[in-house]
Amino acid sequence: MLSRASFVVFLPCFLAFSGGSMLAQTPVGTPSQPAQQLVADVIYNELHDRASDSFWAYRSIRVSGPQDIVRVQVETTEGPIFRVLEDHGAPLNPTEQRKEEQRLQDLVQRPGAMARTKQEHEQDEERLKKVMELLPNAFLFEYNGASEGERVQISFRPNPAFVPQGYEARVVHALGGTVTVNQRLKRMVDMDGRVMERVDFGYGILGHVEKDGTFEIHRQQVSDTHWKTDLVEVHIQGKVLLFKNVTKDQRESRSDFRAVPHDISLIAAKGLLDQSGQQTGHEQNLARVSGGSR
Repeated sequence: MLSRASFVVFLPCFLAFSGGSMLAQTPVGTPSQPAQQLVADVIYNELHDRASDSFWAYRSIRVSGPQDIVRVQVETTEGPIFRVLEDHGAPLNPTEQRKEEQRLQDLVQRPGAMARTKQEHEQDEERLKKVMELLPNAFLFEYNGASEGERVQISFRPNPAFVPQGYEARVVHALGGTVTVNQRLKRMVDMDGRVMERVDFGYGILGHVEKDGTFEIHRQQVSDTHWKTDLVEVHIQGKVLLFKNVTKDQRESRSDFRAVPHDISLIAAKGLLDQSGQQTGHEQNLARVSGGSR
């Protein structure tokens, strides 16, 4: 229940942790450039965001298989650290709270305890970068109707001239759908799509990804210069390398974004998690008192 969730290997979660900035911009109105170039500019902005030191605290509701939890999370240079507040709609009981506190104490106090989390986070970031670099060439983009204010919707489909190399590139190349872009800031607002055809690896012997898997990503502007993903929903089925089940049935929504110092320590991050836990407990107590007085 309390273990760190694994990183989804497909495009939706590759894009899920992108930050935000205001780099190249274009006027509002009828798009003044081909859709292919606008998307390339959006990806350019996303890739350059990877180098920025922008860390945030937020609340998330994560439903994945049997897991259904509410947690608060803080991003740090050592990787993300989180505290679980609720499990299946109920606050943690005293025993679960003690286990969660011990887990966090171990991460903060034991040397090297965050090493695996940091390594996985860095690997995810590098994988994200490589996949995002594929997008302008892997898809054909065209405008899907007129723009609505700052936003314009663009459809995408596999580019038949693109030759994918490796498992991830082949899965990415099988996707199709729409992406909504803020054309003035050149930022991605929403991406919605599906797996257009079944992807077989080694003629299906080494694995496959089923047709019609779906995904959705939504992002919001959290400051003048930053955007964060506030929804990731993925429903994909398949297996890779004979035994690894890559089926994903997952939804995570995020809210209450707050910027934290780029040099925040693990101790300070845990302090923020503790405050959120105490506030949640106080609110639950008030709710019980209010309910009992009726």
